[in-house]
Amino acid sequence: MLVVERVVADEFVTTQQRTPLYDALVSYAKKDITPFDVPGHKRGIDDHPLNDTLGEMTLRMDANSMQELDLLSHPESVIKEAQRLAAQAFDADEAYFLVNGTTVGILAMILATCKQNDTILVPRNCHKSVMNGILLSGAKPVFIQPEIDEKFGIAHGISVDSAKKALVENPHAKAILVTYPTYFGAMNGLKKICELAHAQNTIVLVDSAHGAHLTVLPEALDAIKAGADLVVLSMHKTGGSLTQSSLLLQKTTLIPSNHMQKVINMLQTTSASYLLMSSLDVARKELALFGRERFEALKQVVMRAIEILETNSRYEVLKSDYVNKKFKQGYDWTKLVIRVNDLGLTGFEVYTLLKKHYGIQAELAEGYVVMCVISYKDSEQSLTKLVHALKDIEQRFAKQQPIHLPNVLNEKMNELAMTPQQASQKLHETINIYEAIGRISADSIMIYPPGIPLVIPGEVISPRVLQVYDFYSRNIGNVLVETQEKHQILVLKGDR
Repeated sequence: MLVVERVVADEFVTTQQRTPLYDALVSYAKKDITPFDVPGHKRGIDDHPLNDTLGEMTLRMDANSMQELDLLSHPESVIKEAQRLAAQAFDADEAYFLVNGTTVGILAMILATCKQNDTILVPRNCHKSVMNGILLSGAKPVFIQPEIDEKFGIAHGISVDSAKKALVENPHAKAILVTYPTYFGAMNGLKKICELAHAQNTIVLVDSAHGAHLTVLPEALDAIKAGADLVVLSMHKTGGSLTQSSLLLQKTTLIPSNHMQKVINMLQTTSASYLLMSSLDVARKELALFGRERFEALKQVVMRAIEILETNSRYEVLKSDYVNKKFKQGYDWTKLVIRVNDLGLTGFEVYTLLKKHYGIQAELAEGYVVMCVISYKDSEQSLTKLVHALKDIEQRFAKQQPIHLPNVLNEKMNELAMTPQQASQKLHETINIYEAIGRISADSIMIYPPGIPLVIPGEVISPRVLQVYDFYSRNIGNVLVETQEKHQILVLKGDR
């Protein structure tokens, strides 16, 4: 048995060393070709300004679809082979390259599985793209409240019990969408949720935008191995590819692969970036061959950094023991969620101090926490710099009393008056957002990052929504409204 496993492992390593798309693209870029096709920069000739910053090879690799480079919408050669290698690396049946980010993958998953009036079960703290997928499909969302962490002021994943309750109450639900891991690293009992869903023929869709690396974390269970049918990974977030490049993984016979490809083609550009696609090819190789070893070594560095940070300080870092004990969920240690409110500072203030005084760019801030994302490219040096900066912030800027904020997050679900699609198709009017309580929204109010809406089309705007909106508007200003007019929102005309 051990001999067989060794042979399989050796074959995996040998296969995963290949980067067919990247190699073909580099080969093309090095050829002496006079271009009479697009793109219009013509391989960067004639001293193109971008040559000085991006380099000549970058523009030469920014190519158009052609025979030797294959076609993303109908792959037959090097792209097909690169996608096959990605499927093998992630233990999926199919892998699809995405150049419009994970957003297009989420839209594709929903549109491939849900039709008009189909029921889809979704966490209320899901990404805005999920809401847009529901709007486009005409599906009826049934929201599941996530687990609320009042101490850290954040939401974790939906519990197994709440997922089970939603499935029992909606036995004909077409799909259930799970965020795994959450933006803050919580990993619920996805395997059990998959078993419960499949028992009633409900398809499991997983937004794993922040979990591309889970497949190489020894202590983690990635979404495909947990039993999900369709999974989207933001390879650019934690897998090392270029921004906007993602993967959609399929491991189910419930959805024909040709149907999945058709839906993706409807949503995705026909002018796919070869820079993005080739970066997926390279990142997949790096993650498959070296990811496990690098993350194993890095974990010890991270744990030591957390220990130093918390020693004789008022900081508290979110940890797996806490998440498991309090919420019965796992935790991804590469999300460094640091609670700072005991310093008398908000996460927004610490986020700004890190950037302004120490040259450190954190991932995001919330009322009580600041979060830093760890990847296999981090090191003892980068983590030491972060810890020293945080220690210095405590010495220089901390106040005597901790702060407790009433509007850190919206812990209540809004009333859904109609489906998002129904709301989008009715007559609208623009009003002042502070006069919108009780009105049915035709708009989305979104906190970005992480891109989770406070209200979506079809929901009733509650006093709580306005309180949280006002808090974020005043503290950090990263509140996005579709009207793009300050303090204005679209509501249904004549809804009261």
